[in-house]
Amino acid sequence: MAAISSLKTALQSIGKNPVLFLGGLALGLVTLPQLATQLAQIPFVPTILQVVTFFVTPFIAAGIYGMADEAVEHAEGRTSLSTLTTVGREKYVPLLLANIVELGIVIAFGIVFAIIAAIIAISLGVGSLAGGGDLAIGGGFLVGVVVLGLLFVVFLVVNFLIQFFPVAVVVSDTGAIESFGESYRLVRANIVSTLGYSVIQLVVGLLVSIPVSGFIFFRTFQNFQAIQSAGGATPGAVPAGLGFSTTEIVAIAAISLAMQMLLTTFQYTYAVAFFEAHESEKPGPTGPDIDGDSVIPNFE
Repeated sequence: MAAISSLKTALQSIGKNPVLFLGGLALGLVTLPQLATQLAQIPFVPTILQVVTFFVTPFIAAGIYGMADEAVEHAEGRTSLSTLTTVGREKYVPLLLANIVELGIVIAFGIVFAIIAAIIAISLGVGSLAGGGDLAIGGGFLVGVVVLGLLFVVFLVVNFLIQFFPVAVVVSDTGAIESFGESYRLVRANIVSTLGYSVIQLVVGLLVSIPVSGFIFFRTFQNFQAIQSAGGATPGAVPAGLGFSTTEIVAIAAISLAMQMLLTTFQYTYAVAFFEAHESEKPGPTGPDIDGDSVIPNFE
């Protein structure tokens, strides 16, 4: 199966090029302040950092894809941090533009989702008033829920088809818009293997993120319970917020940085390995090559 063979290629490439972990570490350092300020519940700062990160990450992401491309392309492929800066500068603009297009797709789906949800909420409110205050769940509500479910499925399918657009920008040297078509064609021609690849990426991502996300969820749940208990006993005893302690923030940030370094390195290298494995399966040109010599056999 192509997903398994590409997985082996990715792991071998990482083993021969541990410098790839430095690329993952660089991306983790860029996103770390946003996580830390979110955990500390500092107002406005996480949002500002998110905007800054959006414009910074294409440089590092393009560089990591470039490093992975060098590591995967040949059996004895070697890469270095100089590739990160070189490819990052070269591919920053097209990858940023492609990210903006992807963001536009997400926003479009979000707007449609919000409109449908608002219509459902309004219909429930009108039905409740007509029923004398009782919440009336009728056929319209069920239809709305089904529509929202179908919209979510369409969103997942679209993301499934365009998931390789950043790899296409860096590896195939395509433009911001053309990269989505490149990803679509690759996935459409390799549905089964891409499903296997996506499942592996999802499982690895969940396994790596569970320690941090699980602890954050557990502590947040504990804090909610503490607030409810304090609020029920004495209103003035309710804590000011749900923030983590400084020690917890430092510990979570350090573990998150390590996990993101590992996950980013694996996911980017695996994406490049899978993309290149299927790109190499494309039929060769049937016209003149770059030297002007025809590659069509001559039977004269």
